[in-house]
Amino acid sequence: MKTEIDFMDTKLGSLNSDKKKKSQKTENPNEIEMLKLLSVVSDSKPCAVALGDVNNDHLLDIVAANSGTDTIGIFLSLSNSNFTDQQTYSTGHGSHPTSLVLTDFNNDTYLDVAVANYGTNNIGIFLGNKIGGYAQQKNYALNASRPVFIVAGDFNHDNLVDIIVASNGTYCLDIFLGNGDGTLRYYQTYSTGYDSSPVAMAVGDFNQDNSLDIAVANYGTDNVGIFIGIGDGTFTRQYTYSTSLNSNPSSIITGDLDNDNHLDLLVTNSGTGSIGIFFGNGNGTFSQQTTFSINSKSHPTYIQFGYVKGNFTSQISYSTGVQSWPSCVIVGDFNRDNQLDIATSNFNINNVGILLGYGNGSFSNVTTYSTGDGSSPRFIGAGDFNNDSILDIAVANYGSNDFVILFGVDDGSFLCGNSYGTGQASAPRALAVGDFNGDNRLDVAVINSALNSISIFLQNGKDIYAGVQSYSTSSKSQPYAVAVADLNSDGLLDIVVTNYGTDNIGIFLGRGSGVFNTLTTYSTGTFSGPSDIDIADLNNDNRLDIVVSNYRTDNVAILFGYGNGSFYNRVFYSTGNYSQPNTVIICDFNNDKILDIAVANSGASDIFILYGFGHGIFGNESVYNLGFGSHPYSIATGDFDENGWMDLTAACIGTDHVEILIKMC
Repeated sequence: MKTEIDFMDTKLGSLNSDKKKKSQKTENPNEIEMLKLLSVVSDSKPCAVALGDVNNDHLLDIVAANSGTDTIGIFLSLSNSNFTDQQTYSTGHGSHPTSLVLTDFNNDTYLDVAVANYGTNNIGIFLGNKIGGYAQQKNYALNASRPVFIVAGDFNHDNLVDIIVASNGTYCLDIFLGNGDGTLRYYQTYSTGYDSSPVAMAVGDFNQDNSLDIAVANYGTDNVGIFIGIGDGTFTRQYTYSTSLNSNPSSIITGDLDNDNHLDLLVTNSGTGSIGIFFGNGNGTFSQQTTFSINSKSHPTYIQFGYVKGNFTSQISYSTGVQSWPSCVIVGDFNRDNQLDIATSNFNINNVGILLGYGNGSFSNVTTYSTGDGSSPRFIGAGDFNNDSILDIAVANYGSNDFVILFGVDDGSFLCGNSYGTGQASAPRALAVGDFNGDNRLDVAVINSALNSISIFLQNGKDIYAGVQSYSTSSKSQPYAVAVADLNSDGLLDIVVTNYGTDNIGIFLGRGSGVFNTLTTYSTGTFSGPSDIDIADLNNDNRLDIVVSNYRTDNVAILFGYGNGSFYNRVFYSTGNYSQPNTVIICDFNNDKILDIAVANSGASDIFILYGFGHGIFGNESVYNLGFGSHPYSIATGDFDENGWMDLTAACIGTDHVEILIKMC
């Protein structure tokens, strides 16, 4: 017989990287969607879980405290929404573990586990290794009984991880300081008050002195206790805030709820069926409780902040012209008024459309500029090609087998320059702009989908591109998108292309003078059909990584860079069944200083966002429906209303519109 752990969307969210298509509104407001059931042994009674990448594969794994079987259980993620069978480690006979925390106690970059063993009155430390395995538990006895909750942090400013344990048998907190080698030493005990029965803790800097403080939910005395950290591992005596008579606070978390840069507290009051908020004053004190009733019979026992996503307003639509088929959208200040404007390539009516921004999230009606009869412009890129400090636009003309520069004028209008041929029946699909030969002039790389090649056009003075050099992207590759960046940190721009026909990305490392090495490829998955690419440092190792949208397999792939132009550890995130992701872009949408990923799903007619957790891990996806049949082909970002939050615009080929999504918070 087996029991199961159920992980709910409202609590853990990001565990299911193979996202099934969900509606944004459920018929039953009390319904919670089940994401995954993980089997554990009979009567294991899992009572706490933690998430972390325990084997350094950039996927979130699960660690559970199994109170019934006296074990911790490890579920390793397999990247396809599945997990390995549980691997268990004993916490000792009769230990009944109730709480755990993941952190690195011995500075080896691998996550370790600390667990509160309720039955044996100790804490256990499991040191992790690089494959997600753990050494035998090392125990530390408590000067207390019935430990129920454990937290970790650097409480004495020595850059080593320490532990605090709450015990509801002896109504106290025990402080253990870390030695940096995986061992701990007992330091001090603090009372939470007679009959207080502390059951949960939250850690944060409540008085903004750069030292960690503690908030405790005292179930027995109906209050929240605050211990202010001195910075040397010691704390002030507890002072309390009432949660109301018979409220029985059972869980507590901290965060800035009102965006005033002061930490606030959220408490679940299981006795009164309510949530309590204590707004922080920034000096270690808090307002009296503000309560929100859930249901007098609900008895809430746990609360968790959803990962901060923020919200977009309903989209605002702007026409790009009847049957225009906008295939690409970019953002820039084209009239030099310090407000962002939008440009689209209108494939079916042979022009580029300009919508001038007003700085409040609204735009002018479209003004169009011809790219030539039968040109079928497929892609556009912005840059100052004639060094007049005014943005120009380069256009890849799929129909006329050339690219052309639209030169910008101060007022946001454009003049069409000469066209440059890319080869007979070349079908140029996309381009990228950069200085490939170090002469401080912008050059252009154009991918030729019909010729399976990329052409490099080096600028030689105003409006003159000479010395065209082509490189093969391999037979039947059908290159689809291109991006440029310095992938190997040699100060020279390199080129990355997505090869739709051969299911890979191709890398051309720059050698200087506009010359590139031959192609190196990395698979994006069988029959994946890679359609777009973006480049950024996703795991904060100062090395560039690559994100690819896979049109045929409905996912995005992440390849992490070594910093020398090579890549490893392909990780996939589903964008939804039949989503057909066409374009991908990297940006910080929720202002947490961690990069997120946005995808234009042309098949599902929506914008799909994966929020970054840091360290190259993503989840907590959001979907913004653009309307049936909109078929977004391209997206771009910018702060259109100048409120400090990045907004989105999408070129929708199905409705001949650009859609503006304004980020409110």
